[in-house]
Amino acid sequence: MAQTPVKALRLFGVATVDSPSTHSLAEGTALISFRSLAAIVAPSSYTRATLNEEELGEYTRILEEVQSAGSVVPAPPGTVFRSRENLARWLELHYFTLTQAIGYVDGHAQARVTVAKAPGVDADDATPDEIKESSRQLRSTAAESMRVLRGQASATVSLPLPDDDTNTVAQASFLVNVEKWPLFTELVGKEDQRHTDLDFRLTGPWPPYDFVKMEFGG
Repeated sequence: MAQTPVKALRLFGVATVDSPSTHSLAEGTALISFRSLAAIVAPSSYTRATLNEEELGEYTRILEEVQSAGSVVPAPPGTVFRSRENLARWLELHYFTLTQAIGYVDGHAQARVTVAKAPGVDADDATPDEIKESSRQLRSTAAESMRVLRGQASATVSLPLPDDDTNTVAQASFLVNVEKWPLFTELVGKEDQRHTDLDFRLTGPWPPYDFVKMEFGG
C-alpha cells in the first residue's frame, strides 16, 4: 500500500500576530502560529529549490504584502520544511531568537540607496588615469553622503558594487523608522541636488532583507 506523500511547506518569513490565528497575512499563504509568532507558508514539494524569476517575484510580493501590515523577518528564498510538524518544532525552538529579531526591525523598513556617476561626468577624451582619479573622488564624495544618511537610520549595511557596472560608486541599505521615511526620502533628494556629478537612487520601503538572517543547520 502506497504511503501518503509528506506535505512540505515553503517558508517565506516570520511575523507577529495578536493571537493564534489561521488568517492569512498575504494572498496565497497560510499561517503556522506559536504564541505571538506566525510562520508565513505555502505548500511546496520537498526538493532543493532553484528559484526562477517568477518565483522570486512571488517571494518578494508576499513579504512586501506582510510588511505593509506589520513587521516580518524574511526567510532565505526557497526555504522548505519537510512537514508542518517540523516547521512548528523549529518555530518553538527558535521562538526567543525570532522574537528578538522582530523586535529589532519592528516599526522599520529597509531603504536601498545606489549612487552612480551622473551622465557625462567622464569626458569622452579622458585618459584612463583621469577616469580612475575621478572615480576615486566620486567614491569619497558618495561615502560622505552615506554617512549623512546613516544619521537618519537605525542601522546601515554597505553593499558590494556590481562587478560589471563601472558607473556605480556606492550602495547601501538603511533600516529606517517608518515614521521618518519621508524625512529620509527628503534627505536623499537633498544629497542628490548637492552633488550634481552623482545620481542618487532610493528604492523601498522593503522588508528588512539585509538586516536579519535566518540560519538553518545542515
